[in-house]
Amino acid sequence: MSVRETIDPNSSHWAWLAFDLWFHRTQRGLSLAQTALIVRVTRATVSNWEAGRFRPGDEHMALLDKAWDTGGHFQRLLYYARTGHDPDWFKQYIQYERAAEIIKVYHGKVIPALVQTEDYRCALLVVAGREHEIDAETEARKKRQEILERSDSPYVWILLDQEAVECQVGSRDVMRAQLQSLLDLVDHPRVVIRIIPRSAGAHPGQDGAFHILTLGPRTIAYAGAQIGGRLIEAGDEVSTLAVRFDQIGAHAWSKSASREFIEQEMRKYE
Repeated sequence: MSVRETIDPNSSHWAWLAFDLWFHRTQRGLSLAQTALIVRVTRATVSNWEAGRFRPGDEHMALLDKAWDTGGHFQRLLYYARTGHDPDWFKQYIQYERAAEIIKVYHGKVIPALVQTEDYRCALLVVAGREHEIDAETEARKKRQEILERSDSPYVWILLDQEAVECQVGSRDVMRAQLQSLLDLVDHPRVVIRIIPRSAGAHPGQDGAFHILTLGPRTIAYAGAQIGGRLIEAGDEVSTLAVRFDQIGAHAWSKSASREFIEQEMRKYE
């Protein structure tokens, strides 16, 4: 059974789009190569769209709607796929994260996964009763953090509430190692970590964690939530979160002051 044959068009808008790309192509008796010529991509790209591995762009769906006279069907499907909930959103988010040129992260309660140490992450999983996920999560975290070691690593801005740095997760050794890791990252030429002091009071980040990723001309956002999250690929929400990030940053200490605070907290674990 091929990957495409396993796609259930009822499972999400993305799966529906992938299915309809295959269905309309085969109904017209067209090959992958013939369809690729219409949308000006490679045969492999069309195949990946139909298998749900890659996602098409607006220009591709516009060309398809025009060539197949579908009345804007594929453009509408793409719009609703981007703005709706995708139950398999995390796999796509990881792809975006690897390709991102700029990553902006706001986290309130804990250190974000992209800069967590292995022991810190394990301690969080134990607290959440997810010990069985430790091996898989550890491997996934390592792969995500590889982007920070690349010569062309993305620019990363991280905003943390003071509480995230003060709250001990795991043993004293675990927390000290995590804080040292943050200090090491402060020296990374493409990483900025800033702390929002408790004295700032309520701020626009109170609703929860979120990420903003810049990929060329596109901006993608992720909004955190209990038992999952939501990938936002289009619409006004992306712009709203971008403004919110700047508003939160206005309350944060400077880079040097944030470093001094992390050093101060780490001394508590000596």
